[in-house]
Amino acid sequence: MAITKWIFAGLGWAIGGPIGAILGYYLGKAISPDTQLNDGRDFTSGGSHHGPYHNTGTQQDVNAALMVLIAAVMKADGDVKKSELEYVKRFLRTNYGDERGKEMLHVLQQMVQNDIPIDQVCMQIKVNTDYNTRYHMVDFLFGLGGADGAFQTTEINMLRLIAQYLGISTSDYTSIFERHVGYNDTNYSNGSNNGSHGSTRSSYSKDPYRVLGIDSSATDDEVKKAYRKMAMKYHPDRVAGMSEELQRNAAEQMKEINEAYEVIKQRRASMK
Repeated sequence: MAITKWIFAGLGWAIGGPIGAILGYYLGKAISPDTQLNDGRDFTSGGSHHGPYHNTGTQQDVNAALMVLIAAVMKADGDVKKSELEYVKRFLRTNYGDERGKEMLHVLQQMVQNDIPIDQVCMQIKVNTDYNTRYHMVDFLFGLGGADGAFQTTEINMLRLIAQYLGISTSDYTSIFERHVGYNDTNYSNGSNNGSHGSTRSSYSKDPYRVLGIDSSATDDEVKKAYRKMAMKYHPDRVAGMSEELQRNAAEQMKEINEAYEVIKQRRASMK
């Protein structure tokens, strides 16, 4: 199967563990059973590896891992919408080109129809990427979830679960959530959800403090510190090595952060 020759070419850590198993399965199980990784792990061993992953990986690894998470988010509400599909097509086209992008879309559609071991996938990602990369992956996935202008409870639950498994801090999750969704979610810390928000419009007013991951009681210095911290996450130099889609998302989110900071400053100035 020709597609396997390029999808696995150059992959490091993604070829092993659950991500390699998932990709290998949906690419038609075309990997030879006797083909092994540098550390001796069989490509087809899937999630049987219990120790830490030693390969640092490449952007191709990150894209492959992100594709698995994309499938999990897309299937969360059981209804793949046209806007979400266009969002994903752009990601695939940017990272794989037109022809290969179409092939990967077919693979993705197969993954959406089946269960994905999110906990195992996220663990593999977590031990092979830095925090900044994982943060932007979650931010990108929220963009996917809201591509149709609304978030279903099942999508929120999946996104929250992915963020928790990837080790995203509560304050960072709050900021991402507020920018994309815009309502007060209090269930991230304990992982629960009362299900009262069947469909939440992403056009709801955003809390500028939550966008910066802080409380409204923060001092002026704390506000500045929070803004600078968020701005650093989205600085062009911090996302330069990431895919074009993650860079595009970072630029859009930086606009939201700047706007939130300006709103806070204006509000505080009017109270003096």
